[in-house]
Amino acid sequence: MKRIAYMLLTMAVMTACTRKASVSSSATQKDNLYQFSVDLTKVENDKLEVTLIAPKISSDEITYFLPKIVPGTYANYDFGRFVSDFKAYNANGEVLSVEKPDVNSWTIKNAQSLSKITYKVDDTWDSPEIKGEKIFEPAGSDIDANKKFAVNTFCFFGYFEGMKKVPYQISFTKPTGFYGATSMNFASTTATKDVFEAANYMDLSDAPILYTQPDTTVLKIGGADILVSVFSPNKEANSKEIAANINSLLNAQKEYLGGKLPIQKYAFLIVLSDNPNLMSYGALEHSYSSFYYLPEGTSQELSQTVKDVASHEFFHIVTPLSIHSEEIGDFDYNKPKMSKHLWLYEGLTEYAAGHMQIKYGLIEMPQYLDMLRQKMTTMKMMNDKVPFTEMSLGVLDKYKNQYMNVYNKGALIGLCLDIKLRQLSDGKYGTQTLMRDLAKTYGKTQSFKDNELFDKITSLTYPQIGDFFAKYVDGPEALPLSETLQLVGIEYLPEATIKKISLGGISLGFNAQTKRIKIGNISKVNEFGKKMGYQLNDEIVSLNGQAFDIQKAQHILDEYNNNTKEGDIVTMEVARKNSEGKEEIIKLSSPAMVVDVTEKNVLKLVDNPTTAQLKLRKDWLSTEK
Repeated sequence: MKRIAYMLLTMAVMTACTRKASVSSSATQKDNLYQFSVDLTKVENDKLEVTLIAPKISSDEITYFLPKIVPGTYANYDFGRFVSDFKAYNANGEVLSVEKPDVNSWTIKNAQSLSKITYKVDDTWDSPEIKGEKIFEPAGSDIDANKKFAVNTFCFFGYFEGMKKVPYQISFTKPTGFYGATSMNFASTTATKDVFEAANYMDLSDAPILYTQPDTTVLKIGGADILVSVFSPNKEANSKEIAANINSLLNAQKEYLGGKLPIQKYAFLIVLSDNPNLMSYGALEHSYSSFYYLPEGTSQELSQTVKDVASHEFFHIVTPLSIHSEEIGDFDYNKPKMSKHLWLYEGLTEYAAGHMQIKYGLIEMPQYLDMLRQKMTTMKMMNDKVPFTEMSLGVLDKYKNQYMNVYNKGALIGLCLDIKLRQLSDGKYGTQTLMRDLAKTYGKTQSFKDNELFDKITSLTYPQIGDFFAKYVDGPEALPLSETLQLVGIEYLPEATIKKISLGGISLGFNAQTKRIKIGNISKVNEFGKKMGYQLNDEIVSLNGQAFDIQKAQHILDEYNNNTKEGDIVTMEVARKNSEGKEEIIKLSSPAMVVDVTEKNVLKLVDNPTTAQLKLRKDWLSTEK
């Protein structure tokens, strides 16, 4: 999920009803250039002032926009609501008349005389008084004076109507010792100021910047420089360790993409949060970078979470960077038209992120099957009767509550398509090859027409693939999961009784006051739970030595379920009130037990696979090119 800079302007403006004043500036107005500046050393009430020396305007009036929506978010965020004190000036420092048609636009009168615009921007992470839809942190901004500045450029900088393709120059004055981590190249940099340039608004908005005291590491992989920048408030994690953790992942992705990366530079911008109320986290993809907002933890504790998120976001260097529709290639930030191919942008990207990990040995088959099972379970909780293309087109409004299915059904579309392609080609052609062929057919500067993509893919592959799209992506039929997985020797059972490591038959809840996960129900406690000695409302402090806080609990439970063997000693610390009402830390322990449980969407390798099943499974998961 979906992934600059300016010349410092020092301006003196004097206005009076009887006297004109000229604008003095270190930048002069140019015909075909936006010149923005921001001073990060001057934060007032968590706001920063943005100054624009405008390009020449030829019309009587012009409308300036901040985005309503940006690529990769699939939500109407209305970034204009964080702007205040918007003013426009002519070259003499006189204030021009400005009207505000809606929350994201400002119409300036007498625009031929426009010289300068100023306005203040509030951050999105910490502005509860600003009403509207909550902005996912990786898509927003944070202004934390002298600590960090999370700069998603579309939060700060806009464009004039009809002028998105005009070049940009952005200047930041920065605190002493700060570094601006970004995928962009510096036009110039000093100890106090950075200048970036972008060819157009699409490139500018696609390049976030993280300003902090530097903690960066650069990896060289597949002909590209990979920058890892980390802000850890309590210094629990660092970029060197996180870079080492994702090094094998990125090398595997390089091989998955054909041995060379289609980029020269990429940036992982990672902000960790010690907010005890953190309930959601993740990342937003860009063409050459990705911005992460994750719970504070050590590099080791974050390792699998970073890998899981990064494996998806990094693959966006293929789509939409090299493969995208006209709706994405010339994105309308204020009157967006959605593409019907979210199965491609997010679904196939999510599939590749998991397929790559099993293919290159980063995870084992049980973990991969569990990954697929979770996606099947979530898909069946959504509206599976709506054609995926129809859902994609209506994802901003009518089908907004179905959006998360792009990562579930979308990935399963990728799974079925990949196995079908390999069956038809005797194992020689899959979605990896298809994506390379589409990237060669289109590329960064050429968009496909939304209604022509299925025909193009069919012409590159087989007639049966056109039938697949018509039935399962453009049509309402349920995905052929059972028959598809049988081709590679995997049995799909809608419901089955299986043996599984038990946590004790307990249900978990949450204590909002202590911010701990608690034992919320013991009515179905089993033998293992009784031996552990659970009591109702016990609050879990640690499991097998790992701190069991809300941010890390799911990962710890997944690790427990996947790695614990029958008879292993399970240890848990719980906070429990004694008879006097005082909290005590109690240590619980018992050998692990396996129990019979009934589960839905069970996947398992068939007991006696045929030669054909084994061959296709090998072709599907083989690293041979």
